[in-house]
Amino acid sequence: MAVTIGLILLGFVFLYFGAEFLISGAEKLAENLNISKAIVGVVVVAFGTSAPELFVNVICACRNETAFALSNISGSNLTNLCIGFGLMGLLYGVTFKLEDFKLDINYFVLGPLIIVIAFIIAHLTMVPLWIVFVLVPLILFYLKKAMDRFNDPESKNVPNSAEILKGVGLFLFGIFGLYMGGEIVVDNCKKIGAEFGISEAILGLTVVAGGTSIPDVMASLVAAKRGENEIAIGNLIGSNIFNIFFVLSSTMIIAGIDLPADKFLFGDYVAVTLLSLIFMIYVIVRKRIDVVLGLILLVAYISYYYLRISGSIGNFF
Repeated sequence: MAVTIGLILLGFVFLYFGAEFLISGAEKLAENLNISKAIVGVVVVAFGTSAPELFVNVICACRNETAFALSNISGSNLTNLCIGFGLMGLLYGVTFKLEDFKLDINYFVLGPLIIVIAFIIAHLTMVPLWIVFVLVPLILFYLKKAMDRFNDPESKNVPNSAEILKGVGLFLFGIFGLYMGGEIVVDNCKKIGAEFGISEAILGLTVVAGGTSIPDVMASLVAAKRGENEIAIGNLIGSNIFNIFFVLSSTMIIAGIDLPADKFLFGDYVAVTLLSLIFMIYVIVRKRIDVVLGLILLVAYISYYYLRISGSIGNFF
């Protein structure tokens, strides 16, 4: 047990320094290539930190474990939203500039809402394959609009090839550190869960889904600590967008089938949709991610998972 706990602590060391390297690399790339830091967050960093969800779901699709793929995405998005933004609000309190994230915040809510609607059309029994014909065009449109916002008009730096290479190296090394740290933490948390007789279903819902979100959360907290608010906010919003529009659609295309589900999974996506909507309304009105919002999100996360694990959530649907 002592060795397992020691390995978990080592995993968090990998996560912390991986996040430091990732953000340092992103900063260098933004400065030298005159890229908007909001776009660095919602596209570059978000795509990098969403890699664990993509890896897990592609493996699930290849193994026909599609229900787990759905719960991985909903669990990851809940963790990004509630733990990521919740801790950001409690620890740092950051300003939310709506003009930087107008399109992103709409996609942030639209993604889970589309899945909820698909569930309802399919009578809560599946996510139908045809949903990829909705998700794929929307993510292509989103990426096109992101490219239109790529350049930072306020940045006039002359590109330095040595600094660009250094930025790319730091960014890739950071992704590697986040991936290794997440793997070490998740694997050893599973061991502790098995030691205490915690079921695999609960471990999958909490530890695995949460574990794939650790890179996203850690990267954003480090960015917020360093005052890189656009990267911190953009990473979590972008990760949730990519998880649904890119990771889920990729999973369904590879699997080539409807994804069977149940009312519990439907409840997960309803929770993501409602909490995303609450987050959007709050930041539009208050223009901040603060202690109040942080507490709302963290309490909602704990309450929802209590109901979900106890099985009570099924009584609502």
